[in-house]
Amino acid sequence: MTVSSSADGWLFSPPVRTAPPDSSDLGDVLKAYRTRHDLSQAELGDLLNCDQSYLSMLERGKRFVRDIGELRRFAAVLGLPEAELGLADGQPAGTLAGGDASTPREVLMDQRAWRSHRRSLNAHRFELSRRAAALYPDAHQIGSTPLLTRRDWLASAPVDLDAITLLWRSDATAPVVTGVEPESAAVRPRSVRGGRHHRYSEAIRLVDRPALFVNRRSFRLLDVAWADGRGRMEFGYTSYFEMVDVCEAVAHELTAADANPMLGQLPFRSLISDPFDLARRPLLPSIDTLTLRRTRDGSATFVLHRREATNVALAGGLIHVMPAGVFQPSTVLPWDQANDFDLWRNMMREFAEEFLGDPEADGDSGEPIDYFDTEPYRTLNQARWERSIRTWCFGLGLDPLTLAGEILAVAVFDADVYDQVFAGIVGRNNEGTVTGTDPARPEAGIAFTNDNITRLLAEERLAPAAAACLYLAWHHRDLLLKG
Repeated sequence: MTVSSSADGWLFSPPVRTAPPDSSDLGDVLKAYRTRHDLSQAELGDLLNCDQSYLSMLERGKRFVRDIGELRRFAAVLGLPEAELGLADGQPAGTLAGGDASTPREVLMDQRAWRSHRRSLNAHRFELSRRAAALYPDAHQIGSTPLLTRRDWLASAPVDLDAITLLWRSDATAPVVTGVEPESAAVRPRSVRGGRHHRYSEAIRLVDRPALFVNRRSFRLLDVAWADGRGRMEFGYTSYFEMVDVCEAVAHELTAADANPMLGQLPFRSLISDPFDLARRPLLPSIDTLTLRRTRDGSATFVLHRREATNVALAGGLIHVMPAGVFQPSTVLPWDQANDFDLWRNMMREFAEEFLGDPEADGDSGEPIDYFDTEPYRTLNQARWERSIRTWCFGLGLDPLTLAGEILAVAVFDADVYDQVFAGIVGRNNEGTVTGTDPARPEAGIAFTNDNITRLLAEERLAPAAAACLYLAWHHRDLLLKG
């Protein structure tokens, strides 16, 4: 097994799981797929985001794919059951996600082009985010990061989560822009049922579905304000797919456009107009939490998260803080939607999922979470009550590429509590891999120092929200790390 690292060899992830040498006759599968869909090696290479020469060697058996994650990506892109690549129990063979052998060629080719742009989006989110930020010259950016914000969306100093009031508004008006407008048609591929897919989320689900893609009732941000060390956020309802219909669609539009387009050349993004106008579109914020392990001498470490594009619809291919997740209830039950309307509880669920590998709370069914008498929630709540875990919010921003909302937060754990709660920290979870600087133990983390923060911000492919969290945490380090 090998250890994955970034291009400069500084950040490391856990060992990559590899498939047995005889796990798949991948070359034959690829040749059969090309023949069935009348594709050249170059066209299939574009679809799989690999060079024609590499694809040729795969087909001739001169090269092999041993990485399970890469084999799963191939299966997902081609709409093939994983069994055909030797990864699962057999299922009936398919052709293209959402289609069959009778699907018209023009539909197949349009979906192929759409998936190619989506592959490019996930491969180049880092660069595209910086290009997108240039479309909003009047927006405030946090330090050298591309994250967009308004000055009144940022608190003057970190605000304790207990000092933030969440208000529910049942009278919220429906958003003006929902993603079904004619301006978004160009980023919605042709459907096997005729016409174009009605929504971008529908296209992802049927044409290029990642491993984690479930619609959930979620909390829509309607207003935010900071004053005198306190905060107020107002919310109504939206859904995960309603956010995707707008956020991923505007990102796809920019990806498919010519280099460095003007805002007026992007019809759907232009339709949104002011990205900070919370009445125009559904804004479902993520809670992005930098987790610091603080020792008695006041030093700290943290881990990052390399998010795999084949597993997640948002921020795939980027390095993020841990944990990060959209603000939503854990189940569809009305009681839970009220019970989970809490920033800290959302954080705790993400701690359990990303640090400890607990199953994703899919929001569709299941038992309510007992936040008081089950682990790790009981220990997390007790430690926060005792102030050996301290949680703050810096404010909110927007990812310039997707215009997705980001609640920027930090959690500081005393080292003994961190070690107790996360003794079973996983190297890989459902969304990606834990990343640090020790090749033997990536989960040991990264030292929270000026040199490391500077290097991360300058050299690594950080999600804009992750970059903002690191920048703000370092700026406010004296407050965050004091005993």
